[in-house]
Amino acid sequence: MTPRILLKARPTAAQLADRLADRPGQPRPDGLELYLDGADLEDEAAMDGVVARIEACALPSDFILLVEGPIRSLDGEFFDLSRDSDADRELSRRIVSLATRVGGVGANVHAIAPTADASSLTVESRRAILDRAVTPARFFADLALAAGITPTIENMPPILRMRESGYFYSAIGMPPRDMVELCEAIPGLRVILDTSHAQLYLNLKRGIEEDVPGQDLAPLRRFVAEVGGPDSIDEYLDALGDLTCAAHLANAGGLLGEGWPYGRGDLDLDRIVPRLAGRARYIVTETLEPDNDNAALMREAQRRTLAALAADIAPSQLRVGT
Repeated sequence: MTPRILLKARPTAAQLADRLADRPGQPRPDGLELYLDGADLEDEAAMDGVVARIEACALPSDFILLVEGPIRSLDGEFFDLSRDSDADRELSRRIVSLATRVGGVGANVHAIAPTADASSLTVESRRAILDRAVTPARFFADLALAAGITPTIENMPPILRMRESGYFYSAIGMPPRDMVELCEAIPGLRVILDTSHAQLYLNLKRGIEEDVPGQDLAPLRRFVAEVGGPDSIDEYLDALGDLTCAAHLANAGGLLGEGWPYGRGDLDLDRIVPRLAGRARYIVTETLEPDNDNAALMREAQRRTLAALAADIAPSQLRVGT
């Protein structure tokens, strides 16, 4: 199976134009994953605007579109998969509705229950939160499946910045067993593996130290150790098995180094990409950009991903990494 290679974009005119440009050595991607901000789903007018901008691109019939839900819900609170609120249910409706209107084939929400209190992370709280997450996740998945769209959940890093430079945590979403349990409980639900998030989790699990201003990470470290999980990215992939529908591809370093460029960080992505190709239908380059309207690092990741796939080297012949 050869995965389709996508770039990440907000559905703004500037980002759409940048991602769809066909430049020398930088071909137009096979598709886009549209990251939605709350403003894109605020009301019908906002959603109509997204649809109009996509339609104006005159995309070919085989162009892939995935849709990712926002960090915040419609009531201004952080999205929480375990919260089963009216706001979150309406958010799920709008995510799926917008994905349907633009011809999307997948819709994604985060496997997250954000809190600023690391001391609240316990094995017992994780179990209760996972149990509560089943109903909202099933609601989202059923809407997507009824629309012919693949519903996915995404793994989380151990320290969440929430695009606000804050420090937050979640009792669910780090080890693969959380995603596996939810998918087993909800037929048709699948996983988007974020390689950067997974590596940050593995770094914390193996005891990497990093100064995180004003944060006592001891409760988080205890929680991660008590819950248990894989010790390498290979074990992480194996634990997810055939549930991996897509991958967000970026490197990572330390405990806070999320979304690093392809060749910088703790992951040997040249080795990992061929493994992902055997599981994921879509690979989305998701490096963080200095300028969100110029996806230079995503394009470099796209180029190197294609090169890694073209090399077609058996994983057993490649260097073993973390």
